[in-house]
Amino acid sequence: MSSLEKPAVREDGLQLEEHRRFQERFWAIERFSWGVFAVIILAALLGVFGSGGPLATQVSELESAILEHPRIGRWEGTDEMAIRFKPDSTSNERSLLLSNAFAEVFQVEDIQPLPTRTTIEANGQRLFFDSPARNGGVVTLHIRAQAAGPANFDVMVDDELISLFSFIFP
Repeated sequence: MSSLEKPAVREDGLQLEEHRRFQERFWAIERFSWGVFAVIILAALLGVFGSGGPLATQVSELESAILEHPRIGRWEGTDEMAIRFKPDSTSNERSLLLSNAFAEVFQVEDIQPLPTRTTIEANGQRLFFDSPARNGGVVTLHIRAQAAGPANFDVMVDDELISLFSFIFP
């Protein structure tokens, strides 16, 4: 029968065998990982990965409307695009043109309120909304991203064209 080797006695009197360098490296990696996880959680709360948060939505102001659209979205995830028309005393009808590039990336699932009429044009689909009170109004498009990656598209409110950008995470 062989005898077991006894660990050396440490300076503090304990008879333990430890790998101190390995343990210190492990602690350093563990603390670094905590920092990485904290950054990921903070980024998710701010909306960097889509689905809410202050960074997930972009607000663009035009002369005739304010557009809120998803800056960062998720593939097959639902989002909203809101168009807040500013008051206009000269027109009974407001229009919104969604470019062909918009239709390639987003599927429109619902529009509130429904447009009074829709036309197909060479550069996209134009939606017309009644504005009998001439005090503005809000149109909300419930959209679903159909493709992942960067998306550049144009939106025209009445006669003002604006180019927008969204990034869709897979």
